[in-house]
Amino acid sequence: MTDVEVIIKIPEVLYWAIKQNISTDSVYDAVKNGTLLPKGHGDLIDRKELLKQPIDKTNYPSNYVRVANIIIEADREEQE
Repeated sequence: MTDVEVIIKIPEVLYWAIKQNISTDSVYDAVKNGTLLPKGHGDLIDRKELLKQPIDKTNYPSNYVRVANIIIEADREEQE
């Protein structure tokens, strides 16, 4: 069976309920309305953090992308 990666948005209180094994139908709705990440996606980074970096003659935006903190790692299975 193939795995999929999904980004979901849920209220924080629901997150903690899930962590405590409290079942709820809201989880089903969150997954149903989530964003399916495409196979082979690259690292996902926070663009807002990059835009806070100063740009000068030695640090170009592409340099910041290379060293940005990764939020979700690339889909390694598809990159091989």
